[in-house]
Amino acid sequence: MPVPASVAPLLAQGMLFGCQLISGQLECVPGMNNLTPQQEIKVLKQQTEASIQQADRIQGRTNALGQLILQGEAIEGQLIQAQWLNLNGGSLEPSAIHWYRSSPNGWVLISESETVNYTPQASDVGLELMAVAIVITPDGHRRVASSAIGPVQAP
Repeated sequence: MPVPASVAPLLAQGMLFGCQLISGQLECVPGMNNLTPQQEIKVLKQQTEASIQQADRIQGRTNALGQLILQGEAIEGQLIQAQWLNLNGGSLEPSAIHWYRSSPNGWVLISESETVNYTPQASDVGLELMAVAIVITPDGHRRVASSAIGPVQAP
């Protein structure tokens, strides 16, 4: 839908809550038409609160599975071990552990390592490392990441 001429000045001033101009068309959050600014703010706050509650429920289910802890020091040639800790008396165990190193573009899988142990290489110096456990649950596969360790130091 093209932007009506009567709306353009308001849009230019950033006064249409819940709306943005995308490729020359005005796109608004559904249900926001004909609301006062106070009503729009209330609707957006409710949507935000619902999203936060959903994220909390998802994080709670992930945390209930267990926790992945890295033991060791981030030094080239020194062994780092990923240890799985069951929480709340759980009995789940990871089916696999994958190791990742940081990069300017995000985390990169270290394909040669799928065990609980990893020994940082010269290529890891200056980068952070983390492990991700793959846990099979009745609901499907879940991934639980460790905290990052590093940056890896030269010996």
